[in-house]
Amino acid sequence: MPQTDAVVLDEWGGELTTDSIDLPNPGPGEALVDVRACGVTRTIENAIQGGLSDDPAFTPRVPGHEFAGVVEAVGPGVDSVEPGDRVLCYFYLTCGTCDACRRGDTAQCADFGGWLGVHRDGAYAERTVVPASNLLPLPDEASFEMGAIAADGLATPLHVCNRTAVDDTDTVLVVGAGGRVGVHLSQLAARRGARVLAADVDEDRLAHVDAATPESVTPVDARDDDFTGTLRELSEGAGPSVVVDTVGDLDTLSDAWEALAMGGQVVSLTTHHDRTFDPPMKEFVVKEASFLGSRYATKDEVVRAARLLADGRISPVVTDRVSLDEVPALHERIRRGDHHGMAILEP
Repeated sequence: MPQTDAVVLDEWGGELTTDSIDLPNPGPGEALVDVRACGVTRTIENAIQGGLSDDPAFTPRVPGHEFAGVVEAVGPGVDSVEPGDRVLCYFYLTCGTCDACRRGDTAQCADFGGWLGVHRDGAYAERTVVPASNLLPLPDEASFEMGAIAADGLATPLHVCNRTAVDDTDTVLVVGAGGRVGVHLSQLAARRGARVLAADVDEDRLAHVDAATPESVTPVDARDDDFTGTLRELSEGAGPSVVVDTVGDLDTLSDAWEALAMGGQVVSLTTHHDRTFDPPMKEFVVKEASFLGSRYATKDEVVRAARLLADGRISPVVTDRVSLDEVPALHERIRRGDHHGMAILEP
């Protein structure tokens, strides 16, 4: 059996190591992909810690899902891709046949099969075998790096903006704007004409946001003793109409909720385990406020995200480029909270 170099997790919450592993030939409905770029991100760190599944039956595992590459070979019955195709990958393992999948709402699949890099091996490797149905076309004008960003770092913000119908009437607060989702969301909301308040918690992160976003984006220090007052002041007294939380810090979220404009929407993105946000029910009524969960993106949004990067409407933000051997140390930095932006593995 052929082999490939990969980053391997032996048990959930354990240490990452690099090794050569057996690489199966693509079976029915599968494709072998030469990985050219893969995001190294907090979402994957969450998966490594067992945040998506901690079933020991799924380990050892090769993590990583935010990737782009070139199809090397396909298994029996595959006609959606062929060798030589440039592709990026969809994160969710979906059925393709339920009502949600048939209407294109793949993030709401009713027969959900799990996550790439959790329930089957992902792309922290030189090559990987994935379901061919997860592979989407990478525009010719898009680099592989752009494809890795589009796969989650921009597709997720696009889904949020579509869910909340962000436009030029909105003031959008992005909590955790220094992360790869936050910085691309800040760009995208500004592109739609919104006033954007990009909040984070230290000078390096705020400087990163300032450098990577348009002038219409205002960095905001979430450590401000009067964070609520600052948000109202920067939104001409009305408060933000859309709050997107990528962090899950309850104190910051409470301040944002207090500042929320009439008719405002609060969006939570990630799986914040053991955390509960419970404002009094009457406050929803008094403000006609909404609290939304936003779950990844559709396949169509992933492709659209790649096009936004390919034609220059959104600028790709990359802070680090690493090899397979450097991935474990980078995850240590992510775990300690001293990494921001978007890191790309180039295996």
